[in-house]
Amino acid sequence: MLHVFKFGGASVKDAPAVRNVSTILRSFIDKKDKLVIVVSAMGKTTNHLEDVFKAAKSKQEDKVKQILKQIEDYHYQIADELFDGEREKIVYKILQKYIFQLEATLNDDEPNWDKHYDQVICFGELMSTAIVSEYLKMEHDDKCLWVDARRFVQTNERWREGQVDWEWSEQLIRAELLPMLEQRFVLTQGFIGGTIGGKTTTLGREGSDFTAAVFAYCLKADGVTIWKDVSGILNADPKRIKNTLLFKQINYSDAAEMTYYGATVIHPKTIRPLAAKGITLYVRSFINAEIEGTKIGDFETLPSIPSIIVKGNQSMFIFKAKDLAAINERNQLAYIHSELNRHNIKTNLLQVSATSFSVCTDTDARKLEMLEKSLTSDFELSVVDNLELITIKNYDAETLNNFTGLGNATISQRSEEVYQVVVKK
Repeated sequence: MLHVFKFGGASVKDAPAVRNVSTILRSFIDKKDKLVIVVSAMGKTTNHLEDVFKAAKSKQEDKVKQILKQIEDYHYQIADELFDGEREKIVYKILQKYIFQLEATLNDDEPNWDKHYDQVICFGELMSTAIVSEYLKMEHDDKCLWVDARRFVQTNERWREGQVDWEWSEQLIRAELLPMLEQRFVLTQGFIGGTIGGKTTTLGREGSDFTAAVFAYCLKADGVTIWKDVSGILNADPKRIKNTLLFKQINYSDAAEMTYYGATVIHPKTIRPLAAKGITLYVRSFINAEIEGTKIGDFETLPSIPSIIVKGNQSMFIFKAKDLAAINERNQLAYIHSELNRHNIKTNLLQVSATSFSVCTDTDARKLEMLEKSLTSDFELSVVDNLELITIKNYDAETLNNFTGLGNATISQRSEEVYQVVVKK
């Protein structure tokens, strides 16, 4: 059997968590299953790298040094707890190399913000996998082989949203990784890819799930397992909604819709490549690994219940045409969509009237500022921040009644199966 496993930041956040990953893997290694293990940056490292990147861009040298020291100390502490002797020296040298490279990359005079971002943000995954791979080598008779995902997940140069070259990636992965898997299990990085010119790209925030799907697709894996800090996929966030229920199984289509609307358990791009080759996706708990969790595949969704998805960090752009006559002279909606696409801004909800357009998007101050500049000559613009988008899929009367009367609603839409409302947080 060939499995692809993905372990996110929470599952490798400290030394006990890394040991737990090794424990989970042991039964699969003992059965001599072929394994590809995709690992994210540890804990909140990606957030810290974003902070240090912004600080470097704004020339805040003291802040850059402070955050770099935090990142360095955090990884050294985990290494201290996992290793000693010669192996600890090896891990320290690798981490030290990455810290030096990170500093040099931050000082690069790269004018393209998104391109520079990708070259910086990748160090979280590189440092994480350096530690985890060395620990797994130590615990499993040197059978773990570290590989650089940027060599195999080939993308175009759409920075921060790299689009995979499926044919070329599949050729590389099958030609080079399949022979390796006969002797060892492979560990690699999530979230990052590479261009033909050797530059780093990223696959979208929280994109490690998608990385696992890419390797599974290319290797024709028997299954993909995403290890989370929850027991599987629930019909709502238990921190927000009481009496949540666990889905035992979900159809590919339903899962894709849930991720589109903002469900964060799985990255939105994950489902499509798995569905294309009929590969089952499992969502299981690394805290309670004995629980079966949720499986996603070509079968009925059970139980058949409403899903409540809350997507935070939303902004509403309201466009009003300055020239009412122009509304009939050109397709204003198509024009707005083209500008949204040009600035790589996803539309989460759209409402149209005769003279205005309301667009709900993820909050990104820099992108929204650029969009505003590009459209200000044709439209009067207003922006409402600090919003949440609530989506109820397969709603029933009882569930709908709990949301239709919200006093802080900005706009709402309702179809036969989906109800959406934007509310002030």
